[in-house]
Amino acid sequence: MVLFAGHLSTNRRPLEKSSAPLCETLFDPRSCEHAASMGERQVPGAVRCGTIQEQEQEWERGSKGLEKGLKVSASLMEPPNDLNITAAALEKAADWSRDLLGRGKEVEDNALKACMEAAEAPCADWSCQLQDEILNLAYDRCGEVTGEYAKTFYLGTKLMTPEKQRAIWAIYVWCRRTDELVDGPNASRVTPKALERWDERLQSVFAGEPYDVLDAALSHTLSEFPISIQPFRDMVDGMRMDLVKSRYKNFDELYEYCYRVAGTVALMTVPVMGIDENFEGDKEKVYHAALSLGLANQLTNILRDVGEDVTRGRIYLPVDDLKRYGIQEEEVVKGLVDPATGKVDDRWKEFMKFQIARARDIFKESEKGINALHVDARWPVWSALVVYREILDAIEANDYDNFTKRAYVPKWRKTALLPYAYLQGLKGIDRSL
Repeated sequence: MVLFAGHLSTNRRPLEKSSAPLCETLFDPRSCEHAASMGERQVPGAVRCGTIQEQEQEWERGSKGLEKGLKVSASLMEPPNDLNITAAALEKAADWSRDLLGRGKEVEDNALKACMEAAEAPCADWSCQLQDEILNLAYDRCGEVTGEYAKTFYLGTKLMTPEKQRAIWAIYVWCRRTDELVDGPNASRVTPKALERWDERLQSVFAGEPYDVLDAALSHTLSEFPISIQPFRDMVDGMRMDLVKSRYKNFDELYEYCYRVAGTVALMTVPVMGIDENFEGDKEKVYHAALSLGLANQLTNILRDVGEDVTRGRIYLPVDDLKRYGIQEEEVVKGLVDPATGKVDDRWKEFMKFQIARARDIFKESEKGINALHVDARWPVWSALVVYREILDAIEANDYDNFTKRAYVPKWRKTALLPYAYLQGLKGIDRSL
């Protein structure tokens, strides 16, 4: 289920334990631009000798092991000159985006099919050729990154079994790294070609050929849980969309984007969460419910972050909905709040009421699938849902001002919601699935 989709676009800050930004803490020096040309492919389960072994040696020399070994440069985030963005590169990416738009439901259905096939197939039959100590350190580092960037979500994972915790952390870190490509400190220099190389690297991870140790943690996860590559590739495509598309003419277009950057997380994580052994319904409906939670989380992000996104030149709101409420794009850019009085434009209030109602409906749709998950996943997922949904209440409490105010759920309120989430998880499986 989508536990952390909402956390990827939040808390954009360096790790507190290091002065280096996330991109410098997570990426191998040769990670993306050169990863696709590092010699012949190796047998499944093998690791690339020039990277993982070097990091192992560095860890052995360092007093803190993994933390020392991961302080490497971020060529993935800082492409060499030949990868600088050009008009031709952007046009190629724009052509790709135009070709793909309008296929959102088709893409989602294809991914669902791939995930259902993976669920019935045996897990990958390789194991990463890493010492247990090194693999444990890699998973621990994934946990550290998760804890720094998504504290509430991280606490939720502590309710799971150790095996599920580690798997979720590995998936989170891959998603975090991918998100940093277009939203991180060096996003302006990331190109379509860089994303192509990142996709190639992903395929190597799924082939049992991880490039660095954090990739190895994900590769090891794939040998433990039946996870399809398709949602991962769809997320990379979502990052491609972000490079060239900053407006969405209708909700269908926005839905496609939300699927790619958040719904995909559901498809990645449901196999880890597991479906209750007593569930006798259609498992695909459980995945659909998870997709709804990812979509609702992302829509909530969008509604919360309107002002922030405008400063980055992006408006993730359906243009036709804006027009329906008599709002021009230029007004959104300026902000529909009177700077002298702080009064929010009535048109914006009505527009926001409509958008919030839609998000709540989608949250409601997602609820029916949670109790079909394995029992140890229900409380953290319910917690994620009820806490994230409260952001919508916070937007209302701010009188719909998401230009000058940031809606958030205070820590005391999050804590107060946990018993409710726990009780929801004790209810039976929704028989309508």
